[in-house]
Amino acid sequence: MHKLLAAILLIAAAAPARAAEADHFTLPDAELVDITAEVNRLANDGLRAAIDDLNAQGGCDDSAKSEELLYDRLTDVFSNHKKGQLVRAIIDGDVPRTVIPLKESLYSEWSIWNGFLLGRRGAAKSPLALSPLIKIGDVVIGVDKLEHMFGMGQRYFKGHYLNGKPLVSVLKGGIFKEKTFLGGNMLATGVFSYADLAANFNGMRFWNHMLQKRDDVLGAQHNAGPYLTCSAGKWTASAERPIDLRTYVDATMQESINCSKFATAAGARKFHEGLAAMQAKSGARIFSCPENPGLLDDTARKYEVEIAGDSRGSTVDHWIINREGNGKVSYFNEF
Repeated sequence: MHKLLAAILLIAAAAPARAAEADHFTLPDAELVDITAEVNRLANDGLRAAIDDLNAQGGCDDSAKSEELLYDRLTDVFSNHKKGQLVRAIIDGDVPRTVIPLKESLYSEWSIWNGFLLGRRGAAKSPLALSPLIKIGDVVIGVDKLEHMFGMGQRYFKGHYLNGKPLVSVLKGGIFKEKTFLGGNMLATGVFSYADLAANFNGMRFWNHMLQKRDDVLGAQHNAGPYLTCSAGKWTASAERPIDLRTYVDATMQESINCSKFATAAGARKFHEGLAAMQAKSGARIFSCPENPGLLDDTARKYEVEIAGDSRGSTVDHWIINREGNGKVSYFNEF
């Protein structure tokens, strides 16, 4: 036990701080504007710019090295807030996004004992604390979900598709990271986000669709790519299949639907007290999680797909969807 805790502390200290959380309760979803068109434009413009750059440097071939160079260049567009042009443009306000000040949010009373990154002095000024909200289609997500999609999603993709790791092993790796330095322990935000896990998984699908060398993990009917191809030594973007982020962003990435759990019982209690305080001030709106159980059930059906090669016969939804509501996360028996 002590060795495991020490390992977690070391990982959390050494890893780059990227954990952020989103508040889906302070504002009604209807107050946010749909920015699908703007975000898709940024995605496809970035893809074309990356292609032009790669073609200017020599183009492409059928080798694994050429494919790896492609993914590396695309991380300049699709990555976290430090590197990814798309996420950076949203955070900088180039497209509409909603910023809820930490002190006016559901996490306003968070302390360092609930989660250091949200409770520490100066957290209100940090983009690594409370993430801005955006609306893509009918779904409201924190911008951090795009960071998970592009960043952790690529790790999932490379681990499973390029390095041949079993999918369950890859999913377990993402869960371990979420329980340590990506959110779910006291040294991070103290929030274990199933919505992050859903974003990671859908990011794996996004990167697989880039060249679409294999069917979608949820079934061939979900194939959306390829978004680009290598032809006559040059990368070419598909005119018929532009990137549409609505393919990946759904209610499983919304923390008021796919509920989070918390590193401590005190954090879970404080979260519930915050919801109760909002409920007391509200009229018709109900503050609970999942906010719309029917929507969670409907969305979850897409993920009720058995994972090939898993001896337990588990389905994808088991690893990314929380059907139990908010509570304290178990570090050893959650899955």
